[in-house]
Amino acid sequence: MEARALGSPALIGPFDRAQGAMLRRAVERANSGSYVSSSILGSQAEISELRPKCVFVDGETGELATTTTWIRENPFLFATPVIAMVSDLRDASFVQAYRYGADDVILRSNVGGVTRRIANLQDFDPTARPPVSRGRVVISHHVDQYRRLLGRVLRQACFDVHFAVDADEIIAAMASELQPDLVVVSNQLLPMAKIEEARRAANSPQTRFVVVSATASTRIVLDPKFPHSATIAEHAPHDHLLFVANDLLRDGGRKGRQSPRYLFDTICSFRSEGEFSPEYGLTYNMSETGIYVRTLDPPPKNTKLWLELRPPGTAATVHLRGNLVWVATPGACSRATPPGFGLEINVQASPARDLKLYRDAYSTLAQVPNQIALSWRP
Repeated sequence: MEARALGSPALIGPFDRAQGAMLRRAVERANSGSYVSSSILGSQAEISELRPKCVFVDGETGELATTTTWIRENPFLFATPVIAMVSDLRDASFVQAYRYGADDVILRSNVGGVTRRIANLQDFDPTARPPVSRGRVVISHHVDQYRRLLGRVLRQACFDVHFAVDADEIIAAMASELQPDLVVVSNQLLPMAKIEEARRAANSPQTRFVVVSATASTRIVLDPKFPHSATIAEHAPHDHLLFVANDLLRDGGRKGRQSPRYLFDTICSFRSEGEFSPEYGLTYNMSETGIYVRTLDPPPKNTKLWLELRPPGTAATVHLRGNLVWVATPGACSRATPPGFGLEINVQASPARDLKLYRDAYSTLAQVPNQIALSWRP
């Protein structure tokens, strides 16, 4: 067992001998001790006492959902970033890890990326709770694990989160003095077609709804027949809920933007101008003028950045250049996005062909009425 100190990262396998040695070297370079376990099972008490600033897990094991569920249930680990380690650069691997509750995804071979993530989180206090500043939310879902994960997404974004058992409790909350600004509910408990009925019963016509469906498409289109409401897919990354919640509570404020943002999940590579080796992240949203990327390893603000990705609807990879204008870290005051960075595309510096391919793809996406998200690639 490694030397351990309060706040040291936890590494939860299974990792073979070579992987374990690599991880230990990466941790040592960050001037940190670590706790290493072959499984979450049997190590819960030790990890809880350690209160790590981050937890690295095997992102390809069948225990990933079980591991993240247990971590999220522990009050001392509620805000602790979980970083999934995968072998392949595939959209499906990254999306699945986020779907199961990870906060970041990294290639197993990326020793430097492990070191930087640990170093980046040295000043992060995972026991701190974000202030409540963004409204009241009621969540009701028939699967406890899923309800907790959705609640964490919104609580980390400064929402006041409460839970309801069924539709009757939702209506009672809506009719109360402390009525919610947003209700998130499984379609098994309250399908979209019955939302207006619930609003009338509670005399709360403006309450926003997000319906979570196991059969919904990952292409999110707001239906004008159901105002102030949206449906999201259960098998989508959980932070899709944050994007949709922001949109509904701003009354579609994206429409007032010169270039509206759309949810879009795909792997991208990025590196500082002139660097040879890239890092990888999963895009979160895109506009005509910029891209937001999920990662716990963002370059410094104002960095000139090169970024490659496949825009929606095309198999071509485009190379874009721009300036890093926004960085969101765990514990940051702004909670409108998951941790990551925002790139503002530099039109003059980006290759003309690549810029046109990107803009054409965005234009196609923007032409679909009331669409706010495009499905990721399988």
